[in-house]
Amino acid sequence: MTTRIKLEIAAAILALAALAIIGASWIGAREEGIRLKATLDAQNAVIADAGKREAARDAALKDSLAAVEDLRKRTQTPQEAVRALPQVLPLPQPITLNLPAAVASADPSKAGLKPDSPVPQTATIPAADLKPLFDFAATCKECQQKLAAAEADKADDAVKIGALTKERNEAVTAAKGGSKWQRIKRAGKWFVIGAAAGALAAKAAH
Repeated sequence: MTTRIKLEIAAAILALAALAIIGASWIGAREEGIRLKATLDAQNAVIADAGKREAARDAALKDSLAAVEDLRKRTQTPQEAVRALPQVLPLPQPITLNLPAAVASADPSKAGLKPDSPVPQTATIPAADLKPLFDFAATCKECQQKLAAAEADKADDAVKIGALTKERNEAVTAAKGGSKWQRIKRAGKWFVIGAAAGALAAKAAH
C-alpha cells in the first residue's frame, strides 16, 4: 500500500470521525430539545390551569365586592344601617335604635325640637354583641396588615417571574442550538475544521 493511499485512508477516517462527532452532537441536542419541550409543555399546562383558577377567583371577588359596594351606597341612615348590618356582620342579638322618651311619646315640638329637625336617637348594643364586634375590628386590622404584606410580595413575585421567564427563554434558545450568531459561529468553526482537513489531505496526496 502506497503512502498516498494510506494518507487518503487516514483523511477518510478523520472525515468519518468528524461526521460521527457532529452526528452525535446533533442527536444529543435533539434529545435535549425533546426533553425540554416535554417539560415546557407540562409546565405550561400547570400555568394555564393556575391562570384559570385565578381568573375564576378574580371574577367571584369582583362580583362580591360589587354587591358590598352597592349595599354601602344604599345604606345611609341609622335605620338602614341597623337593617343592613346583619348582611355584613351577623351578631348574636340585633342592635336597636331608641328614640328619647319625650319624642317617642309626643310630637317633636313638645320635645323642644323644630318640625324639620332630625330626631336624636341612640343605639343600644347588647352585651353579647361586644365580643363579636371587637373580634371583627381586630380581624379587619389583621386583614389590612396582611393585604399590605401581600401587595409587597406580589411586587417581588413579579420580579422573580421576570427572572425565571428570562432563564426559561435562554434555556429554550440553548436547546435550539443557541442564538443565530452562535449558530453561525459554530457552523464557521466546523467549516474551518473541514477545510483544514481537506487541505491537509490534498497536500498529502500531492
